[in-house]
Amino acid sequence: MQLDQINHQDFSILVVDDDNAVRFSVCDTLRSAGFRVLEAKNGEHGLDLFHQIKPNMVLLDLILPDVSGFHVCRQIRAREYGQHIPIMIMTGRDDVESIVRAFEAGATDFITKPLHHVILEQRIRHMLRANEAVKALREREQRLENAERIAQLGNWEWDSKTQKMHVSREFNRILGFAPDHPTTVSDVLQAMPLHEQKKLVHTFQQKSSREQGTITLEHAFNCHDGQRRIVRHEAEFINHDKKHYTVIGTIHDITSDVINKEKILQLAYYDTLTGLPNRVFFKAHLEYAIRQARESGIPLAIIVLDLDLFARVNNSLGHEAGDDLLKQVSERMLQAFDVRDGTRLVHAAIDPQSPDAQMSDKLARLEGDQFVILMHRFSKLDNIILLIQRLFKRLSTPFTLRGSSVVLTASAGVALYPVNGQGSEMLLRNADAALHFAKTQGRNNFRFYSSDIDTKSKERLSIENDLRHAIRHNELQLHYQPKVHLKNRDVRSVEALLRWQHPVKGLISPTQFVPMAEELGLINDLGVWLLNEACRQTRQWNEQGLPPVRTAINLSPIQIRSGTVVESVRGALEKHGLIPSQLEVEITETVLLEDTQRVMRTLEGLRSLGVKVALDDFGTGYSSLSYLTRFPFTTLKIDRSFVTDSVHNPQSASIVHTIIQLCKNLNLEVVAEGVETEAELNFLYSHRCDLIQGFYFSPALDAEGLARYLRRRPWLDQLDDLS
Repeated sequence: MQLDQINHQDFSILVVDDDNAVRFSVCDTLRSAGFRVLEAKNGEHGLDLFHQIKPNMVLLDLILPDVSGFHVCRQIRAREYGQHIPIMIMTGRDDVESIVRAFEAGATDFITKPLHHVILEQRIRHMLRANEAVKALREREQRLENAERIAQLGNWEWDSKTQKMHVSREFNRILGFAPDHPTTVSDVLQAMPLHEQKKLVHTFQQKSSREQGTITLEHAFNCHDGQRRIVRHEAEFINHDKKHYTVIGTIHDITSDVINKEKILQLAYYDTLTGLPNRVFFKAHLEYAIRQARESGIPLAIIVLDLDLFARVNNSLGHEAGDDLLKQVSERMLQAFDVRDGTRLVHAAIDPQSPDAQMSDKLARLEGDQFVILMHRFSKLDNIILLIQRLFKRLSTPFTLRGSSVVLTASAGVALYPVNGQGSEMLLRNADAALHFAKTQGRNNFRFYSSDIDTKSKERLSIENDLRHAIRHNELQLHYQPKVHLKNRDVRSVEALLRWQHPVKGLISPTQFVPMAEELGLINDLGVWLLNEACRQTRQWNEQGLPPVRTAINLSPIQIRSGTVVESVRGALEKHGLIPSQLEVEITETVLLEDTQRVMRTLEGLRSLGVKVALDDFGTGYSSLSYLTRFPFTTLKIDRSFVTDSVHNPQSASIVHTIIQLCKNLNLEVVAEGVETEAELNFLYSHRCDLIQGFYFSPALDAEGLARYLRRRPWLDQLDDLS
């Protein structure tokens, strides 16, 4: 690899020199040349940086304030990574003794001060280029050595008259002897297990072998070097007369071939993360089990199971934590279910030439957080139910990930052979349909497949297709629920709420189609549409001469994670000419549990635009009160569950009172949502709540309905009785 063919930014250079002027000058020169540069002004700091960063080259002064450059050089060479790194000594000394000591300490080259920067840059380029060439050569030599080792082949010859054996150096190496060891037949036999000895002696002593002329067999060696090797032995008889003959042969070390074959099977048929059989193997095993079940009449059960809300773990703790969780889950499932022969490949399932093996239960990982179990040893459906309950119980015990406790639930679907299908694809599809139906029933649940579930699955698929069409063809609507300001007795803001009037199925609740949009990857498209429609409508109300209102929209956690929210909001405000203060975004507490830094950057970006930020459903999640000071909220919304209970539950009343006082102290606007009765209104008024949202004043209205509501101001009559 030529250095001038690659990006210099791929190379990092550590400069260690206590002379600030020299160090700064060298670093500036190297940075100007495009290199990544690290700098240290003493030896210990330089060694720390070397161990942390592992640079591609070191420029080192010999005279340092703490330790000598000779010491630093030796310490670098003592590390495995530092054995081949170019080290150029920078020294003001030009005496031979210093140069010799530098090379003895492991230096690659030296340059004397004062430095000529053009020469320095070219010397560095040359050294890096040479080092890359040497590195490439080492890699090629290693690959060649590996290839030769895989293709090991030794030869030997034995004479029946002299009883002497001659072997090649490679033969000895394969058997673990020294290359020049005078190997005998006895040495060879002693290196073999007893049953292998008998097989080899019997084969060579048979009269038919000599008459046939050639022998091929495979056997194992417990080699002299302590290794166990498998070889393919091929021999040929050369007959000189009736009694005298010579045998010449080869041994080919096929240990790697055998191991590689097993590895290939492992990679092809097993999941690399959990070690469980993968989808390919499970499907092959299922088809094999179906063939046997067809002959024996034994029923089969397919249980497809996945983790509820697993994506939240990936999003909050990272994919490495998610992978660790999947490994822990697979271990618990194996413990909960005595999967007989659960992790060993049944060759008959993938190789028609292999002898039939006994049918066994299997646990496999299909993909992501989805697992599947093939169960055939059951006498009644209760056995399946007990198994699923046992799995759920084990999975519900908290997991520990990176110091955090994570509680999981799971959902499962069951399909039975032959009742729910007679082929692997049909059984898996039906079990998956049952799983999805279980999730729609509230998760942490399981269902057996039925034709009714199939109908519901088809209905869901139809709704999914219709939702895609509705989003892309602007067939959704926004309705707006007013928020009445108690002190000023006016409506300053509204919340935009999604509505989908399906042409056939009628009104479909957002609680049904918003999660569906998240699953289908449509939530960002839906969010962009909602944002633009809310801005467009708010601007239109302004043009109609209505009092200016602030429109609040809800953001999905997925939108927050996308990293595009701020740009989308800026674009919508500019496109529709809306003042930023007339837009508000609402997020739920669950968002704060995820990537805190990313959420913070997004909310700060929105606030910098002038957009208001509200925390919705406060009190229902797990967030800390510290979030109210850490995140740039302007508004806090009290969840309707507290509002409803406040008039008859002293605890709820105390909570609402505390939240309102907290908001007053933090200078946050507080909104009570879900207000439906006069008693609730009076309670909130007496506790100085700022804004009221709920059916007591108005349900969500379409755009024209809200315009009429703002003109008529009917909430004033409802507020007259308040004191």
